[in-house]
Amino acid sequence: MPLTLVSALRGRPEHVPPDFPDDDEDTGTGRTADTQPPSTLLAGKVGLGPVAARSGAVLRLAWCVVAPVVAYGSGPVAAPSYWRDVLVIGALLWGVSAAAVCWRGQLPHWLVLGDVAVSAALLVAAVRLLPTEVAGAAGSWVVGWAGVSILLASWRLRASLVWLVALAEVGAYLIGSRLAGRQTDSTEPFGLAQSIAGTAQAAGVLLALAAIGLVLVRLVRLGAGNAGRTISERNVARREDEVGRARLHDRGVRRLLLHDTVLTTLTAIARGGLEGRADVVRARCTDDLESLAGDPESDDPVRTGKQLVDVVQRQAAYRGLRVYVANGAPDDPLPAAVAAAFAAASREALSNVEKHAGTTEVGVAARGEDGWLELTVHDRGRGFDPATARSDGLGLSKSLTGRMSAVGGSAAVQSAIGRGTVVTLRWSAAEAQQAARAGLIHSVPEAPAPEPAETGPAAPSPAVVDEERILADRYTRYGLLALAWIGHFWQALSLGLLITSWSDYRSGWVAVGGWSVLFVVTFIQVYLVTFAGKRGHPSDWIDRHAWWISALSVAAALVVLLDCTPTGLLTPANWPIGVLGWILAVFAVRRPGLFDLAWLAVALTTLIAVAIAWDGSTTALAVALGVVFGAGIPQVGALVIVFELRRHATAAASALAEQHHLDADREARHAVTTDRAQRDAALNRDLFPLLRALASGSADPDSPIVRRRCELAAAEVRALVDHDDLTTPIATLDAVAAITRSARQRDIVPIVHLGEGLDVVSPGWQRTFTQLADRMLAEALPGEATLTVRGTPEEIAITFCFPTGTPAPQLESVAVGVGNQLVPDRRVRVDIEPDMTRTAWLEVTWDT
Repeated sequence: MPLTLVSALRGRPEHVPPDFPDDDEDTGTGRTADTQPPSTLLAGKVGLGPVAARSGAVLRLAWCVVAPVVAYGSGPVAAPSYWRDVLVIGALLWGVSAAAVCWRGQLPHWLVLGDVAVSAALLVAAVRLLPTEVAGAAGSWVVGWAGVSILLASWRLRASLVWLVALAEVGAYLIGSRLAGRQTDSTEPFGLAQSIAGTAQAAGVLLALAAIGLVLVRLVRLGAGNAGRTISERNVARREDEVGRARLHDRGVRRLLLHDTVLTTLTAIARGGLEGRADVVRARCTDDLESLAGDPESDDPVRTGKQLVDVVQRQAAYRGLRVYVANGAPDDPLPAAVAAAFAAASREALSNVEKHAGTTEVGVAARGEDGWLELTVHDRGRGFDPATARSDGLGLSKSLTGRMSAVGGSAAVQSAIGRGTVVTLRWSAAEAQQAARAGLIHSVPEAPAPEPAETGPAAPSPAVVDEERILADRYTRYGLLALAWIGHFWQALSLGLLITSWSDYRSGWVAVGGWSVLFVVTFIQVYLVTFAGKRGHPSDWIDRHAWWISALSVAAALVVLLDCTPTGLLTPANWPIGVLGWILAVFAVRRPGLFDLAWLAVALTTLIAVAIAWDGSTTALAVALGVVFGAGIPQVGALVIVFELRRHATAAASALAEQHHLDADREARHAVTTDRAQRDAALNRDLFPLLRALASGSADPDSPIVRRRCELAAAEVRALVDHDDLTTPIATLDAVAAITRSARQRDIVPIVHLGEGLDVVSPGWQRTFTQLADRMLAEALPGEATLTVRGTPEEIAITFCFPTGTPAPQLESVAVGVGNQLVPDRRVRVDIEPDMTRTAWLEVTWDT
């Protein structure tokens, strides 16, 4: 994956949130930040790490609000002293500072360890912070504060370190409980402030929070990883498509450029069209070399309509044409793509005059205004019949019509035999806009202009919308999965709280009944999001069952609540409040308001029941507030993570789309550069030296030898141009180029025809074709040789026709021997004309 939301999975344990800004240490797998950088697009914005950090900020700040209320509202502490004020104020200052850092999306190691240290200090000093009856209790605010430290650690540290932190907090709690027991002369075993059951409850809660944090991050990261893989697979396909289009576009541009420049020039020299015009040959070859060396789509030096006419005049002079100009073109700037299209199309029109018109005079007329331009090239030559003109050639279909159509313009050719030819090139911004709206061109070319003022945010592209949907879907799926499984785990854990708090119920069997109902409810939720959700989105299944499950859960929780004794309301015997929070959190993902109200209703019912049972005791209410808040805060943190990830799905999708476009552009540039290097290798070796010699004057264009060289070079370029129809594989073009070079060395002009069926032939046939053709052409005499290759899924056939002095039996023997040598495991058949004289005709066929 070039970029995913879980970039830190590469070289980091899977449960560690990625993309924290301070990740500059070794990741533990031999990679450092220098060798494996995290995602800069997502870091600090929409990565899982920043989201977890902001969730931690919410949890810590919430306790900063509740802790002083509970601490000072619970009554006298077991060991009164000024240390309560010092510890509470110090914890608040630390908590607010830590929340501020976390809210910026940062969760550095020093903050996590510092928070653990503060929590451990509070646990050890519990005797100076809590009343005697609450010291060491699992529902105290000190234990709740420490629980947040464990959650922060689970979102930042390795799993092994998270468990060490949890055990350290349990150790600090045991020390604090022992100190509180000694202060209060406790008779409990080991001198603890609470019974073994109460102590086990508190230790179990701290360890359970470590498990919950790890499971939550693990599942959310799995969702992000799933989304990343899905988007990555889609982007790979999209990127391959974009790179392929870029390669085809470049091939088309280079193909037309070769046709319009080098091929035209070499053909004119070979046919003697520029005899006695050495100065024109030098200028023209120089111009061709510059065109091939530069950007094929560059409009330089064309910027305006008047400059375009100047370029047309120069191109006419290069072709030995006398030009008559009526320049009414505007001096307004043209869009770069439009100027390049006009320049290339007019060059092809002039080349057609040179090659076919039989005249050396041409007229050029231009007119236009701001926003449109019309250029006419006309001659009074021999003309032609448009009805009989080739429709598959490059000149009319591509160099003229194709180039103008690509920018939203048009090209019209009028001609008649004996009456000359008129080529009209036209472009207007209005017509280009209509073509763009009709989908005929990709975009409307625009002239250089100042940056327009911002008019508001642009609409997201379809790719961004699609990736946003994938991200939101995966976050929701795995978020629901995390909430449901954690709720089920918490419900199973609450059985231990129920058993150890049996004496705090009026009838323990009523509590067992309520526990059984809630256990079934959490199991149903797990089934819906884990198994039934595979046949549809989990949210759809949950929506169908939300109301009756919620009503049943609230009823069961209230039954257990009413079964609690007044003391039980202030102890973990009131465990349903925590389980109900996880159950309702699953539904809150889709309808947060309604189900949050349901949980708050139960929480307020608990506080009202405490107020009634304890005759409005503020101490009891403060303790109950700590119990309720401590039970509900983990669900708040989980929901914050899920909601934050869903809220940032748009930003994440935009970042991924941006990275995709960067990767696609980079790969396209590399692929195009590689293709050019491969295609130009033969030109650099054979063609360019000839052009340079002609441009410098060291080669005489009137020499028969030079003309022959130009004829052979033109044949090589023509083979490349004619066969590159933008669907022919590069390997096939390379084979044609190799055969052409081999023939040129033997003073043979090859004509290669690529027949039907080659697209269904298995890859790799081109090498055999090249080697076989090279060997057979060794038997040919100088002259013209025709090669035709065609294929089917079962066989490939190559037909040769060339002048030769080799007898037919010997030629057949050579073909059979070479065929068996090249494809020894295939059946080779040779069909030869036995009565040939000086021209050989044979067909070599082998099975694929």
